[in-house]
Amino acid sequence: MELQTKLQQSLAHSKRPRTVVRGLRAVWVAAVVYGEVGVYYWRIGRCRWPEAETETDADANAEAEAEAGRPTRVAIVADAQIVDHYSYGQTGALLRIVEFFTDIYVRKAYLVLQDVRQPAIVVNLGDLMDGGRELEEDEDEAWLAEYARFRSVFRNRAPAARRVYEMAGNHDIGIGNTVVPHALGRFHRRVGATNQIVVAGGHRLALVDTLTLESDDPGVSSGARRLVEQLRIQRESSANPPPTLLFSHVPLWRADNTPCGLLRQSRHGALLSRRGYQFRDQLQRNTTEYLLEAVRPHAVFSGDDHDTCSVTHSIAGTSRAVSEHTIGAFGWASGVPIASYALLTLSPGVANAPPTFALQHCFLPYQLGIYKSYVLLFAVSLALLARACWWRRRLAAAASAGGAGQRIRARTKMRLQLSLLLDVLRGAGAVALVAAPAYVACILYFYTV
Repeated sequence: MELQTKLQQSLAHSKRPRTVVRGLRAVWVAAVVYGEVGVYYWRIGRCRWPEAETETDADANAEAEAEAGRPTRVAIVADAQIVDHYSYGQTGALLRIVEFFTDIYVRKAYLVLQDVRQPAIVVNLGDLMDGGRELEEDEDEAWLAEYARFRSVFRNRAPAARRVYEMAGNHDIGIGNTVVPHALGRFHRRVGATNQIVVAGGHRLALVDTLTLESDDPGVSSGARRLVEQLRIQRESSANPPPTLLFSHVPLWRADNTPCGLLRQSRHGALLSRRGYQFRDQLQRNTTEYLLEAVRPHAVFSGDDHDTCSVTHSIAGTSRAVSEHTIGAFGWASGVPIASYALLTLSPGVANAPPTFALQHCFLPYQLGIYKSYVLLFAVSLALLARACWWRRRLAAAASAGGAGQRIRARTKMRLQLSLLLDVLRGAGAVALVAAPAYVACILYFYTV
């Protein structure tokens, strides 16, 4: 009798389930806030602007040098390819769910990139939408709806202070002889020019539409070819032309199995040379040689491959070599585990020092890793709740059975199991009542700031 009384007293004072629920609520709120907000600020905050080395003239006025030598910060993103029906063939509710989770990732990353790094210029290397080229001429309304979605995800938070340049990708207009004329014209009307020269930080940024450059139709390729020849004339007519940085959606040609460097995530250590429906991994060799000989860039930046790659090209007829940096995709559903971008610092030079630039590859949060951590935390939470509830129900069953020394009947065991399951579900629901609003609040944060 004395043992039964002790069991009843222990049961009355047992607060294990409530204590576990309170602890799990705190853990889940912390995990959600970090996984949905904090990790973006941490990852983007860790990758800083590279410093371009500049030699200064000791006799020049220091204050004038500081003003003249102020660097221009450029963020480079590529292949956002906002998901649509053409991406994976989904429709209805499933498509909406996929769109939401892929869009919110890019929205968060781009917002935090602007807030933390505050670039003066953003260059998007193309493939704004996944199925832009697929929408027919009479489907402009559908295209405009998708582009509005793209604009809401890639919202420029400081339009007065930040210039944004969006290049065309093969998913936007096609490539070479398969360029879609109405898609190209629509891009020009709605987005902007596909061939541009931007002067910034003492450098000339040549945004060349190499997709149309590879077309055999002069009516399609004339704009890109005209820009390349303009760059040639500017280079040849100046004794000291500013450094030119070439931007292309598709990477330049290189020999098979040319290694891409240590930052590449793919099991293929080199950029492949494949061709398929409306895509190719590299430009043709003759296009590459033409671009390098005419423009003679100081560096090349490309996208399309979804993974990082750094190689060196030689320029025919010169002793110069030029580095090419392929920027990884900015979205997490691109076939590469970790999304990425790049930071480019342009220094105009001071006194007699020439302009210089520096590049830093950066990586975004591993989204699948975040989801895996949630699954693991969910399993641990259920285990902790089950253990706490089991202990409490075990005490209750032992007390009702007349003490721990008596055998618990089969019916009592069944009641224990059922009540245990209900207690665990109630505990999980109590945790979710706090964790779910925390998740919603984190998501709403990126729609309201």
